[in-house]
Amino acid sequence: MAKLNSKFFKTLNSLSIPLALFILLGVLSSSVFAIPMESSDKRFLDNDDGTISDSKTGLMWMKKDSYLHSGHWLNWHEIHDYVRQLNDERFAQYSDWQLPTTEELKSLYESEKTNSSQLGSEMKIHMDPIFEKNGSGSLWSGDENGRYNAFGVVFNTSSVFNSNKKSRSRKATRAVRINTNSHHLEAEN
Repeated sequence: MAKLNSKFFKTLNSLSIPLALFILLGVLSSSVFAIPMESSDKRFLDNDDGTISDSKTGLMWMKKDSYLHSGHWLNWHEIHDYVRQLNDERFAQYSDWQLPTTEELKSLYESEKTNSSQLGSEMKIHMDPIFEKNGSGSLWSGDENGRYNAFGVVFNTSSVFNSNKKSRSRKATRAVRINTNSHHLEAEN
């Protein structure tokens, strides 16, 4: 590592001062001083730690859904274990992750936006492209419908699905937490 740093600085010394400054600033700005990425409508902010903050709702979401994060489709029972594991591991330094409600999930649906298609399907996911692409188009909520069924949201249509809790059929979830670090502007108005 010392040889690499030494070689890097020798190379910088051999360049003109403006060019050396340009290269050095480029290296610093791309790593240490990264500017957070915002969605085109400035609603969402990528926190560069695997989370997305939503200024409209005051919620913080995982950038990846559970399928993209774990590599597995999950049934409703398994999503509870998944969120418990996120909290145990303090994902993104937080231990208050929870399953979203159906209404919280529906707040992510934006018909005019297309994130991508569901992995292995032509189903379009209508969610801001700031979220990780090619995940699940059907996300479980924590909301139950009796002993055997639970609800979720389909991101092709924003319709609520009611499915057997044991179903894994291309289903995932997206963990959420209340973003106590944000200034929730709409609540103040």
